[in-house]
Amino acid sequence: MKPIKSLLVLAFMCVPAIASAQGYRNGGRRHPGRAAYGFHNRAGHLTFGGSLGLGFMSDNGSHISSCNNCDYKPLAGEGDFHIGGMLSDRVGLMFEGQGNIQTIHSSFRDGDTVLAQTAAMVAGQFWVLPQLWIKGGLGFSHLSADNEFFTEDLGSGVALMAAAGVELFSARNFALELQGRIIEGTYNGGDDHLTSGTIGLGINWY
Repeated sequence: MKPIKSLLVLAFMCVPAIASAQGYRNGGRRHPGRAAYGFHNRAGHLTFGGSLGLGFMSDNGSHISSCNNCDYKPLAGEGDFHIGGMLSDRVGLMFEGQGNIQTIHSSFRDGDTVLAQTAAMVAGQFWVLPQLWIKGGLGFSHLSADNEFFTEDLGSGVALMAAAGVELFSARNFALELQGRIIEGTYNGGDDHLTSGTIGLGINWY
């Protein structure tokens, strides 16, 4: 397993442990601004925010890029944002936008070639514990390669996203969180796939 994939798996394994140490410390008692069992009173609130992360991009053996040398693979960058509403203290429904980029070719003469996957999705978020949440999204994705001279359109397809996070700082109207995200775009009738996995920090308002 590649180091970055191992790191991502480790992060997902650590999230429940971190959250469980905080989640039920109130023993189900009610506190100002919180519902039963320590969940924040966020029902009916607007929610918006975003995150930045680092990770990997993998084409899963597909041939989606026309670059001559795709072995140059530093860490991939990721950014996302969302806006929506809280249906209850534990459930949110939102529009999610995400972009992942990675340099796949670097040349002093020809410059860099950057692979970019963008996605627009409808996502649902559920708080398993007061500071631990999971999220899933479904929508559309687009893939392109930019080599500084022109941008090559590599197609559009279906996007599927899964994420999990733990709120490092958790308040009724604001949260700072550590999160892991995996998104896969499917292109050319399902023949080609691009998977992106990242670990990052996010901020959210409620």
